[in-house]
Amino acid sequence: MNRSFDSYFGPPSQPINVAEFLQQANSELLSESSTNASWEQLTPEHRNAVEAEINESISDLKSSLDQVWDNPVLSAHVRRQHESTVASVRDQADVPAPKGRKRKRDIAPEGSESTPEVLQLQEELDAVNLRCWGLAVESALCMRAAKNSDYNALDAPKKMGTGILHTLDHGDVGATRSSTPDSLRGHSPDANSYPNAIISLTVYNRITYLPSCLTRSSQYAVLSTQSLTDLLRVLPCASSNMPIEVLDAEGDVSGYNVTDQIGEHAGCLFYIEDLVYGDGRETADYAQKLIAHFHKLPEDKRPQIKTAPTSASETTFNALTLRTHQPYWILHQGNCEHFFVIDQIRHAPFRFNSIKSLNIIYRLPHASDPLSGYPLMLHLTPTVQDLCRACGKVPAVHSIVGDMRLGESPCLLCAPCWRMMGPPKNDEGVMVVPLVIPFVNH
Repeated sequence: MNRSFDSYFGPPSQPINVAEFLQQANSELLSESSTNASWEQLTPEHRNAVEAEINESISDLKSSLDQVWDNPVLSAHVRRQHESTVASVRDQADVPAPKGRKRKRDIAPEGSESTPEVLQLQEELDAVNLRCWGLAVESALCMRAAKNSDYNALDAPKKMGTGILHTLDHGDVGATRSSTPDSLRGHSPDANSYPNAIISLTVYNRITYLPSCLTRSSQYAVLSTQSLTDLLRVLPCASSNMPIEVLDAEGDVSGYNVTDQIGEHAGCLFYIEDLVYGDGRETADYAQKLIAHFHKLPEDKRPQIKTAPTSASETTFNALTLRTHQPYWILHQGNCEHFFVIDQIRHAPFRFNSIKSLNIIYRLPHASDPLSGYPLMLHLTPTVQDLCRACGKVPAVHSIVGDMRLGESPCLLCAPCWRMMGPPKNDEGVMVVPLVIPFVNH
């Protein structure tokens, strides 16, 4: 059931036209009517006092949390309370214990429960009137152990492209937007007059042994001025890193060449809101192939889709109408499939030195957004690799086929173990096949 929950999306939002969203956001946030009349009537001293109170409230919350988590006794107490609550919910719901080895419980130091600081912390927690976060018995249905897709292989957002975040000045109200992709736009002097929306999306892949279910692969932040192809280029996919076959004189495969570069896409398409965006090739366009395939179906079973007027490389996100929490389909490199879901569409931050009257309202949100390097990779699921059959400790990088010294064929080995074995005396029929691992260091 938990795996099924991860493959369900929605309910989707209403269709959002990204260009209209930008236009409305620009006009409302920068118009005179968007200023708060009550705020304008306050004296400068009163405004400064309100700003100081807001900043102090946030600082106090952060410092109190830091004090608890930096104190081993207090943090252990909070953690034990949470684990006890979860165990109680599981017992009431009669949920079986998770499979695998049980984790060692944290043992509190002797007398820690009665220390004054723990008692004071518990009194403060009991005094909180917020009760909506309590765990009911039904919560056990949504509890599970951590999966591989819950972990992030990145310790910070990774810059994957060359997109530049263009913010909006107060004098840019009514400026004409451009739908030209960043990769095709020249560096004109007025490039900063085109504001961006930042779109957060998550990419999912089919589970190999359970193709009806999906698992999260990665998460990105893209600009509305970037194209669909800009997103496709940064997807970590094994199909894009297949080694090149080396053929002998008879046309048989004699080896493989491995490069650390992503190969050219054999073709691609995006299926978004009943429109198919192809790769724009003059021959063998993926969109035309898909339409031709659907025409072979009976008319009553034929999906009502049509080809988009522009290709994926010519289509920017601000030219699309999207829905959040609605999965969209990507097909490339033959039959390799991905699905992406829009998580959030938000306006780019302002240049605060140009909007003095709105500083208190728009200073805080997303002030840490980088100004370049888009698309940004926010999350990357760690790659699960098979271990070496010889040492059982290091991930395998070679698949050895036809070697009589090994107990199986193919046999997965790491580079050090294969190097220590050395080449076979009779290497006829022995082939070293490199294992495909998606590259993300573009």
